[in-house]
Order: sequence, then structure tokens, then C-alpha cells
Amino acid sequence: MSKTLVLCVDRDNDFGEKAGVNSPIIGREKNLEAANALMLKDAEDSDANALFSAISTFDALRNSGEEIEIATICGNNNVGTVSDEVLGRQIDEVVLKVKPDDVIVVSDGAEDEFILPLIQSRIKVRAIKRVTVRQAPRIESMYYIVVKALKEEKFLKKVLVPIGVAFLVLGVTILFVLVLRVYLYGLGSLDPSTTGFMTVVSAIGIYFLGKAYSAGKRISDGFSKLVEEFVNTRVTVFSLLIAVATFAYGIYSGLEVAFHTGDVVLALIYLIYRLVPFTIAAILIFDVGRIVEGFMIFEKGKRGEMIKSYLLSASFYISFFAAVLGLLSFVNVAYQTGVARMDYLALAIVLTALGVSLGVIISIFRRKYGRELQEPKSELDASQKDSRIV
Repeated sequence: MSKTLVLCVDRDNDFGEKAGVNSPIIGREKNLEAANALMLKDAEDSDANALFSAISTFDALRNSGEEIEIATICGNNNVGTVSDEVLGRQIDEVVLKVKPDDVIVVSDGAEDEFILPLIQSRIKVRAIKRVTVRQAPRIESMYYIVVKALKEEKFLKKVLVPIGVAFLVLGVTILFVLVLRVYLYGLGSLDPSTTGFMTVVSAIGIYFLGKAYSAGKRISDGFSKLVEEFVNTRVTVFSLLIAVATFAYGIYSGLEVAFHTGDVVLALIYLIYRLVPFTIAAILIFDVGRIVEGFMIFEKGKRGEMIKSYLLSASFYISFFAAVLGLLSFVNVAYQTGVARMDYLALAIVLTALGVSLGVIISIFRRKYGRELQEPKSELDASQKDSRIV
């Protein structure tokens, strides 16, 4: 008599993430406990309903006299290659323990059925059962559905990012047209409705992107980390604040020059001219702070590697900005005179070539010796504990 396996598939590992259940889950009692555990954590999760359906199928076939077993396999919340590799290993484990002749696959949707080739390569598929959860007929408002969807990370990444980018690009495009109109015809040419539409569209795009990438949580975590750095008296906090102030002054200085320039292209060129040196200074200030802190944290044998890593990083940015200045010199002369004068052309070529050459050399060194040194957590934590303010 052939033996059939009822196999429930949870590709994104809701049982593990939400209910803390380890997989694979073999046997009716263990699967029933897992279904109840997930239902208690999230009564609306479709994977729990799929498992209940699998248990019901198991009971019906067992009552009809068939030799039957039930199991649930779970992947990983990183749906794709990672989750499918986990599912492949669990399928092999289940097949080795149960030794079925065929399998009935139960899933909550088409996404789980992407792994059918994995199952078919190991065992004969007898049937496929897709469980669809019916909603109450009185649920008429879309608000509830949207709010639930906004809590699902997969939905945010797949849907909100393209929509957010589209809205943001539309808003930036309208903003560019408005700036050009003001430049050509003055402030009186501004249309309040167009300006309002641009603001709303841009705000929606920024909100969707922020929601998709958890911007609010990241900002909150960053602020908490900054407060912790202050409490632990980290040197890099102060060097970072000085670097940010230097960069902000560079922006202010560049805008001051740009606003007194009648030409938009020249204003942009002068803005970057003023901003580049302050940007380089900000990078150097921050790296100096990291080097000073490195002397306090790292052992003597690691200080040389730390200094080399930070200097390579700073040198790379300096070479990049040197190339930018060279290109701007050429664009500036070409735009103002119509043709590039030989003296300015030579300066532009030298700066560009120097920046590109240094960038290539430094990139080779960084590839050979590794990127920036990662600070050992144990030494870092010990230094933080010693330097805390009581």
C-alpha cells in the first residue's frame, strides 16, 4: 500500500518568525500545535488557515483507510534563493524520515507553489491544494486592507517603492519646470495649483519611500545611537558635528555666491566650486576624529592598519573631488567663452587626470588591502564602558 504525505508549505517562514515554531514539523499533533500557535499570534495569517486545511485533508484521507502522514516545511523571510535553499533541505529531511510514495501539496497562494519543481524533483506530486481565505461580506472599507498591507514587508518592497519613486520623479520634474519658469518669467508666473500639486505628489512619494525603507525607525535608531555616543563620550561624535558644520557652511557660502550670479549654469558651477573644498575639509576632520579614537581603542599592532585604512578612504574622496574640479574648470571656461582657452584647458586636464589617476591607484590599494577596518566590538564596548560618565 502506497504512503501519501500531506505537505504544507510556508515559504516566508511565518511559523518561525511569528510563532517561534521550528521546522520541519512532522505529525498531526505537532502540526495542530503549530497552527494554533500561529493563529493565536496572528488570527488573519493565511498560513495558519492553510495548515488547518492540510490537517483536515489528512484526517479525511486517514478515515478513508489510506496510509497517510502530514508535515510542514518553512523557508526564510528572505523570500527567494535563501528561502528555497532552506525548503530544499527540509524536503530532503522529511522525505528521508517519512519515506512517502507521493505528496499532496497544500499552500496559501501561488508564491508558495514556486517551489513545486523542488518537490517534484524529489517525489511524485499527487495533487495541489491552494487555500484561499474568504473575507467577511460586511468588510467594505479598503482602509482596513491597506493598513494591514502596510505592515507586510514584502508588500512595502514590491509595491510602495515603485509607486514612491514614480511620484517623487513626477514631483521633481514639476519642480524643475517651475524653477525654469520663475527664472524666465519671474515669480508672477507661478501657478498656485501647479505648485500645490507638485508639493502633494512629492510628499506622497517621500512618504511611500520612507515607509518602504522604515525611514522613521532608522531616524529614531540613529538618534538613539547618537545620544548613546554622547553619553559614552566618543571622539567621532564631536568630529562628526564639526564636519557637518563645515559642510553646512560650505553650502551656505556656495549659495551666497550663486544667488548673486545671474546665470543658472554659472550659479551651479560656483556653488560646487565653493562646496568642494569644504566637503574635503569635512571628510578630513571626520577621519582625524576616527584616527584619534582609533588610538584610544585599538591595540598598538592594529593602529597602523587603522590609519592606513582611513587615509586611503580620505584620499579616495579627495581624488574624486579633484576630478570634479577639473571637469568644472573646463565646463566653466567653455560656457563663458564658447571655446576652452588653452591655459584653462591644460589646468582642467591636469586636475581631471590627477584625480582619476589617484582614484584608480587608491581603489587598487583598497581592493588589495581591504576596505575600512571594522572596529572589534569587544574592544569598542570595553572602551565605551570605561569612558562613560557616571
